[in-house]
Amino acid sequence: MRIVHTAVAGCLVLATGGCGAGEVTYAAVRPQGKTGEASAARAALGRLDGLPDGFFSHARAPWRPPFRPRSRACRVLFDAAAGRLPSEGLGGRAAATYQGAHTGELAGVGVGVYDGGEAAEHLAALREALAGCATADAGTPYDRLAATRTPLPGIGGADAAARALTGRVGGYPYRMHLVVARSGRTLITLVHAGLTPPDPARTAELTRLLVREVGTLDA
Repeated sequence: MRIVHTAVAGCLVLATGGCGAGEVTYAAVRPQGKTGEASAARAALGRLDGLPDGFFSHARAPWRPPFRPRSRACRVLFDAAAGRLPSEGLGGRAAATYQGAHTGELAGVGVGVYDGGEAAEHLAALREALAGCATADAGTPYDRLAATRTPLPGIGGADAAARALTGRVGGYPYRMHLVVARSGRTLITLVHAGLTPPDPARTAELTRLLVREVGTLDA
C-alpha cells in the first residue's frame, strides 16, 4: 500500500507543478511591444536568490492549478499565480515554480508589470477575489479546498493580503496559502502549497523576497 501511495502522490506533485519535466520554461508574453518588461520579469524569476531553506533555486515551468475551481473568485487567483494575470495595462509578465523540500511543497509565482495605476487597481480586484474565495472545488469531494482561519503573520497592509485553504486534491490532504501583493507597478501572486502543510513563516519569507527582488522591475 505504501508503494501505491508514493506513486499516486508523485503524480499529484507533478500535476500541481512541483516537479515539471524538461528544461526550465517561463510563461512570458510580449503584449504591445513591451518586450523589455517581459524579459526583465523572466530574468528576475530565473535568478531568484535567497529562497527559504529547502527550496530549489532552479525555476521550473509555471504553476499548473491541480483543478479548475467552480468559483470565479478562486479561478481568478489560480490563474494569476499561473501567470495569467489581468491584461489591462499589462506591460510584461512571467511565471515560474520553485520546488520545496517537503512532500509536494511548491511555490508558484505569477508576476506582471503594469502601466500607470493599473497595478493598484488590479490588486484591489485580487484582494476582493481573495475575500470571495471561500471554497475552491471542482465539483467532487476529491478536489476541494476551503478557506480557514489559519493566521499568516507578516503579510498584510495596503499592498498585500493572504488566505489559507485546506482540504483535498486528488483525494489526498492538501494545504495552500494564496498571497497577492504589489510593489509600485509590479503585481505579484504567490501560491505556497503542498501535501505537508506549508509553514506560514516560509510563506511570509517568500513574499518578502518577491517584493524585494521582483518589485524593482519598474524602477
